Amino acid sequence: MRALAVAAIIASLKVPAYAQDASKEQSNKAAEEKKKEEEAIEKAYKDAAKRLPPPPPAVKHDPWHNIR
Repeated sequence: MRALAVAAIIASLKVPAYAQDASKEQSNKAAEEKKKEEEAIEKAYKDAAKRLPPPPPAVKHDPWHNIR
């Protein structure tokens, strides 16, 4: 009878470990999906940045230009 009780206790302690494994798989899938989304956003950003016209050349500002 004791052996049966000990076996039942040990079996019940193993059940949460299986549940944690399943949640790890789900979190790994979620992390992979998030990484793919971030990569897609980054690629879209880089593509949009390439389509922008180049900035105008920097012009030196001379605050004394009217006085000289």
